[in-house]
Amino acid sequence: MDVAQTERRVRPVVAGEEVDGSGSADVPDQTTDEVFATVATGDQTTVADAVSAASGAVPTALETAVIQRATWCEAIAAGIRNRSDELTDALVREAGVPIASAREESATAAAQFDSVADVLRSLTGPYRTWTTATEAGDNSLVAAVPLGVVQCRPSVRAPLATAALQLAPSLGAGNGVVVTAPAATPVAVSILTELVREHVPEAAVGFVPLAADAENALTGRGGPDAVLDAAVAAGRAGVTRFQQRLGGGTTTLVFPDADLDAAAAAIADGGPSAVERRLAGTCHVLAHASIQDELVERLDGHIADWTGGDLFDETTTVAPQRDAAGADRLAYFVDDATTKGATLVRGGSADGRQFRPTVLSDVPADAALLEDRQSTPIVPVTPFTSDADALDLAAAGRPSQSVSVFTARHSLAMDVAEAVDAGSISVHAGGDVPEDRLGSLDGRRVHEALTRLTRTKRVLQ
Repeated sequence: MDVAQTERRVRPVVAGEEVDGSGSADVPDQTTDEVFATVATGDQTTVADAVSAASGAVPTALETAVIQRATWCEAIAAGIRNRSDELTDALVREAGVPIASAREESATAAAQFDSVADVLRSLTGPYRTWTTATEAGDNSLVAAVPLGVVQCRPSVRAPLATAALQLAPSLGAGNGVVVTAPAATPVAVSILTELVREHVPEAAVGFVPLAADAENALTGRGGPDAVLDAAVAAGRAGVTRFQQRLGGGTTTLVFPDADLDAAAAAIADGGPSAVERRLAGTCHVLAHASIQDELVERLDGHIADWTGGDLFDETTTVAPQRDAAGADRLAYFVDDATTKGATLVRGGSADGRQFRPTVLSDVPADAALLEDRQSTPIVPVTPFTSDADALDLAAAGRPSQSVSVFTARHSLAMDVAEAVDAGSISVHAGGDVPEDRLGSLDGRRVHEALTRLTRTKRVLQ
């Protein structure tokens, strides 16, 4: 990939103009340990200014037709593809992900905008103005209107994909947006917001990199009307709606009647490489005690193919930890699990920041790793002895991003779906494993997102 490398400078953008930050930080190049970018970070005041500017631009966005917003999204998707090499390079260097994963993340971001554009072009019903009879016999005019200003909070682990996942429906619904990117990985998101501002009224899109100690700071009175996908407490002053992604990772349940080859392949495919895997990858496997050893043996064969190394090597599938502390944290998880009775099947140690792919069996339910619920190079397998035991284990602890069930019994899969708290439930009765574990914005998800990002306005006639 031929991308010129100079030290990048990232600054907040308010009302379409770059502004000074309240602080600064260096973004290390995960491939060289040199400085990849310097970022001027904002604070609560910067966010408030950006929210105010975006709020003032919302009426202009409201004047646009739904089809115009679809055109915006299509143009943004095209811009992402045109700058794919630049975005991919930035993701490798700032987020420390393998190049194949970074390229996939860029493609995923473009697909989010295309998906929203497709739905906007076919919207009917509550997304257009319609009339309805009231109980008094009069007619009322009903329309879905934007919430106002949405604060979008991309993740450190997959900044571009999560930014697009939030930005595309927010803009499609006609809202102003303020993107508060993590200062650890701001570059790809800054490029995305630059592309957005080429097509959307500039003031309607703000960009504020935030240092880790400021990421939870929301504006008070006059703050955003909604906050998307953030690790902040709901109900802060000035926030009327809050939508948070559930706990990270996928919990996979494998029952005795499952196709073990398909289950092992799917679990291994949920490793820490591709963008879907980093967001909703395997964090915990629950396997019936009668098939645990056989499943682990097949799973170990797949995980043996996970490869660390040069992030610009197309064959690299496992990224290093961002720092030595991250590798130490994983080592602690392994030590804690084995001390409590787990069996180390593979890996368990680090080479510098690169933690070796690891498989643990017989992992007890109180292992610290299971509370973390993040996709890592560690695959923990916990045995269960009955259907009720499996449901109890799956429902315990923090909610998962998703749950995957391998069984031939549809009724059992439905029992799992009712018992657990997760963003999505996948059932693989016949061994067909979907490639997209994150679940890009298909038509149904776009409709759900647009509904959350609008409010109903009723006018009696």
